[in-house]
Amino acid sequence: MSDVSRRRVLLGGVGAAGVAVVGVAKTDSATAQQAQASPDIQVTGSGRLSGKVAMITGAGRGIGRATAIAFAKEGADILAVDIAQNIPSAPYPMASDADLSETQRLVEAEGQRCIAAKADVREMAPLREATALAISEFGQIDILFSNAGIASADATLAEMTDEQWRDVVDVNLTGTANAFRAVLPHMIERGSGSIVANSSIGGRIGTPGVSNYGATKWGVIGLVKTTALEVGDRGIRVNAVCPTFIDTVLTTQGTALPGNPNPTVEELNAVAQQFHALNVGILEPEAVADTVVFLVSEEARYLTGGAIDIAAGSNARWSA
Repeated sequence: MSDVSRRRVLLGGVGAAGVAVVGVAKTDSATAQQAQASPDIQVTGSGRLSGKVAMITGAGRGIGRATAIAFAKEGADILAVDIAQNIPSAPYPMASDADLSETQRLVEAEGQRCIAAKADVREMAPLREATALAISEFGQIDILFSNAGIASADATLAEMTDEQWRDVVDVNLTGTANAFRAVLPHMIERGSGSIVANSSIGGRIGTPGVSNYGATKWGVIGLVKTTALEVGDRGIRVNAVCPTFIDTVLTTQGTALPGNPNPTVEELNAVAQQFHALNVGILEPEAVADTVVFLVSEEARYLTGGAIDIAAGSNARWSA
């Protein structure tokens, strides 16, 4: 990576189809000429993903950050994407600029390169711009983990506001489709790729009070299965993960317990333990990251169109 700098530039306007680049190298393209760069880092990864490039949405913290670090430990370079600003209908704060920069720092600490791009998955333009920058700097994108997702305040469908419905659907389902669409032309051209989308156990069962969230997570599984059939003959695998209660802000400050907007960790653990077959409460983000690493690795080369429950046995309670 050459001609690096450490300035920060807005390439568009986040919330208005824009992407702010927190850490990329300059190129000769019209937009990328303004971008800030990570320091020139020698690639030292020698694990299962050595030589791969992975794009992660919702990378600022939680499951996204844990997966970025796990990918880096296995040798992958990272395009870390996050909105890094609040969404008014969400009852908890989104990741911040500082969070996204910290993800970049942690990836680089593993000896891997990282482009950190501030972008809203509800808009195609910034995703395509970030993808183009990663391809320009790293040469390819081999992996997508479409992880960005939100939940709105607890409300029945009859009580839900238009904004609550729209924002959750636009981020969780349309945002996932947008991320797929941003990378698929490149993966199809190369004849290879692995995509994982973050669904939820909320995409396996019905949960009152979060109909918008549940509808999107069921929809993500349908999107995964359909896309897997469309691109399997192009050498591209597509899977979903369906986590249970995970120790993230969405769980601890969000809507994990409908009717209880501010649950304590003890309350969350108690409910999770009742739900799980294993004697565990809420799980750590790394539990999801480890599964995603497996799914995008060569070890999972024959797995596609699947929805993998990371559910501590709670999935034993449903039939499919």
